[in-house]
Amino acid sequence: KGSGLEVCQVQLTGLSPDTGYRVFLGDKEFRARTLPAKRPNRISFVTGGDMMHSPDFHKGGVKAMASRAPNFALLGGDLAYANGKSWERWLDWIEVYADHAVSEDGYSIPLVVAIGNHEVNGGYGKTSKEAPMFYNLFPFPQKLKSYYTIDLYEDLSVVILDSSHTYSIESQVEFLKSSLTSRKDRTHLFALYHFPAYGIMKGGLNSPISKSMRKHWVPLFDQYGLDAAFENDHHVYKRSKLLKGDKTDPTGTLYIGDGAWGVNTRKPGAKEYWYVEKFEPTRHVIEVEIKDNVRIYRAINHDKKVFDEFVDKRDAD
Repeated sequence: KGSGLEVCQVQLTGLSPDTGYRVFLGDKEFRARTLPAKRPNRISFVTGGDMMHSPDFHKGGVKAMASRAPNFALLGGDLAYANGKSWERWLDWIEVYADHAVSEDGYSIPLVVAIGNHEVNGGYGKTSKEAPMFYNLFPFPQKLKSYYTIDLYEDLSVVILDSSHTYSIESQVEFLKSSLTSRKDRTHLFALYHFPAYGIMKGGLNSPISKSMRKHWVPLFDQYGLDAAFENDHHVYKRSKLLKGDKTDPTGTLYIGDGAWGVNTRKPGAKEYWYVEKFEPTRHVIEVEIKDNVRIYRAINHDKKVFDEFVDKRDAD
């Protein structure tokens, strides 16, 4: 309202797999490549959230992502810090992403989004009405539903959840259960959401949202063998130990992320946490490479350097 801007969406159908396309918008040209029909032996994506305290910080993260030439990006909320009100911040966010989320071969990096508190006027416990720009900018499988599942391949799926911003934790349990039940045989199964179940800031495990997630969501992650959950919000880098049943377990889930794509970072108060393998107050993106069914997680800083790596060989060929 009042911006004089229109949001236009075009849905392209009938595209062929593994094919490059050129899209012209005015005098701007974008190139995009569709994914191959069958998952190649090597595929990679980048994930992160909490993207834009300033456009320059956002750009640093986008360039770090582009340097890894991923096939796609999973963005975990708090994208433009617009709080459901500022279209100007969304414009900045879109322009930086459009200009710099381009790999060396000239192809734009497609994205999948989850909602965070800074998409919403009021942050938590609201409805889609309080996040008008987020819901108008991004297309979702079901209108005004921020939780959904995306099947990238027959063996690779991502469940996207709303960590109590416009839908309550409990209201998504049936959806989560049915999504995971039908995908329990996926070799690579991930979840993407904003507020962490295993965070180290903002009260850590004592946060009410975190407690609710560990009560309602985490037992389903455990039951259906979720490989990794991409968490955000806390403006720090965190990689958990493998966790199951609220304790360390070699068959458990990795909780990684904590949202420091393009923000001022926070310093955790403790030297260690029983559930965490590594943490560092560093702006970063996370690259996930799948090769020979080995999952490699790498934290990449804004100098495009790897500062942490975890190799998960549990499904190795």
